Amino acid sequence: MGSASALKELQRDLETKANDLSKIQKDIAKNHQVRKKYTIQLGENELVLKELDLLQEDANVYKLIGPVLVKQDLAEANANVRKRIEYISAELKRLDATLQDLEEKQSSKKETVCILSLFLYIYIYIYLSQPRSDYGI
Repeated sequence: MGSASALKELQRDLETKANDLSKIQKDIAKNHQVRKKYTIQLGENELVLKELDLLQEDANVYKLIGPVLVKQDLAEANANVRKRIEYISAELKRLDATLQDLEEKQSSKKETVCILSLFLYIYIYIYLSQPRSDYGI
């Protein structure tokens, strides 16, 4: 009976580690989705900045606030877009750091799951290879 309970414990441990790995993989996928969104926003804001840089000092600039276009000073619009670019760039760096951490955790969990799987297979092989008295052998 002792070996059967050890086998079940090993199976539970493997299942727990596999679930942890699955959660990390979901977090990585979520990170990629958020990163993609920020990358698109960064590109859009950089394009707006280039357009603003082409304008002359006395050009009219409007900002869409809800359903209304509101006149905005060119320097203020330029500063707002630069701040957005700064913020988005900082978020992308933060996401990169988080992604690197998650990938390291994923690698570690994969290794643990592989080792536990190997132990489980070896244990099952040994367990099933032993003569069993309950089979009448």
